[in-house]
Amino acid sequence: MTGRTTSPGGLARITDVRTSTTVVALPQPLQLGAMTVTRREYVGVQVRAVLPDGTEVTGVSYALTREAPMAEIVERLVAPHVVGRDLPVDDPAAGVRAAWDAALRGSAIVGRVGLVRRAIGLVDVALWDVAGKVAGVPVWRLLEPAVRPVSAVSPVPVVPDGAAQVPSSTRPGQGPSGATTGPVAPARRPAILVAAYPTPGRTARAVADEVLDRAREGWPLLKISRSPDRDLMRDLLAILHAELPGVTGRPTEAGRSGVVVDVGFGWRDADEALADLDAWGIGVPAPAGEPPALAWLEDPVLPEDAAGAAHIREVTGLPLAIGDEVTDPEVLARLAALGALDVARVDVVGIGGLTVADPLVRSWQDAGLVTSSHVYPEVSVHLGGAAGIGIETFERSPQGNPYDPAPLLVEGGPEFSAGTALPPEAPGLGFALSPAYFTFDPAPSLPSMRSASETGPGTTACSTDDNRMLDDQEDR
Repeated sequence: MTGRTTSPGGLARITDVRTSTTVVALPQPLQLGAMTVTRREYVGVQVRAVLPDGTEVTGVSYALTREAPMAEIVERLVAPHVVGRDLPVDDPAAGVRAAWDAALRGSAIVGRVGLVRRAIGLVDVALWDVAGKVAGVPVWRLLEPAVRPVSAVSPVPVVPDGAAQVPSSTRPGQGPSGATTGPVAPARRPAILVAAYPTPGRTARAVADEVLDRAREGWPLLKISRSPDRDLMRDLLAILHAELPGVTGRPTEAGRSGVVVDVGFGWRDADEALADLDAWGIGVPAPAGEPPALAWLEDPVLPEDAAGAAHIREVTGLPLAIGDEVTDPEVLARLAALGALDVARVDVVGIGGLTVADPLVRSWQDAGLVTSSHVYPEVSVHLGGAAGIGIETFERSPQGNPYDPAPLLVEGGPEFSAGTALPPEAPGLGFALSPAYFTFDPAPSLPSMRSASETGPGTTACSTDDNRMLDDQEDR
């Protein structure tokens, strides 16, 4: 069964949504909060659209599954509300936002937040990739409110998948006629490196040396995870407090430079957190005139415990960062209202995609908050306009790293240098998923209600003829 091969008028028709899941074993278990992680499972999403002349454009996204059935949720609860919709060629961003609304409302009975919100985010990110390619510009520019819609009279040429450069007539900052329409290029974004996990058997000195080695490579902001071993944490933080500023040439600055400790919701409540922080030697505010002990303390308690987080902030004076895996913007609003956010973090997939994340980040910036992202740097680097957002990444060498294989799963993306990330100028998101890890069956798909085993190993799909949309017809 196939979708339409042409689209009416100046519209790009979304023909199908496909998923592919991959698993990569870790060389050694990691303790993240209350979880022990032995492998990383990712889901990839591919959205296909067809232009009026029959040209096919594809967009992709990916995310950690956290062992949840994300592919099935995408196929059953999101794709049926997206497949068959149209993106106006002269304003594809408007079509993406309409598709997001249709997916949210179509799954509202069981969704709105949680896993369904993450599934909407996966499809939304892939749709923005399609929209950028249809418009011939990078997504960071397509998200810029100051950019005028491209004239339907002089359409921007669609850039084929895999093209490395934006056509000269549609370089960032220019419309089809060369008239200035927005910023020529974004500034480099500050970047944070997840530098080390204090895994079992490692000494404080060994973990500290790994962090210091990364600092010598030019990373001013480095993250470690919390170990339940209080003595190790006390010794590790003491070493880094004494040696890291000399390596980076910068004192600790809230949200900007120094060490971040990711607790991963590992403390049950504020009392348990304060007891550990006391044992680490950082349970009280730094003396007047001295920098804080940490650049920030990340996810100390569950995000919904806003009062507990605010109490930790008040007692210790430590800058707090919260937002990883949060799917409900109201949770972040409550944290901000109680003064528990020094660094506002956003998980671009978890919060529901770029459609939600970009205006949220801009509102934080307007309020004077430092902003940062949770993983998926290839997507997050497009957020926040010219000012951008802090970008999180793991070691990106070809050999990989022992903590997260995500950099091996993608081709392209931002350029990292001296602790910064530069968004790509290629149309769309500027990255592809590695075929060594993700395989999207090119054959026509079977109905989305069929299981993955019935549609091919590791791949499922929903296509136009498989799903007759019974909702949102008044919007079509």
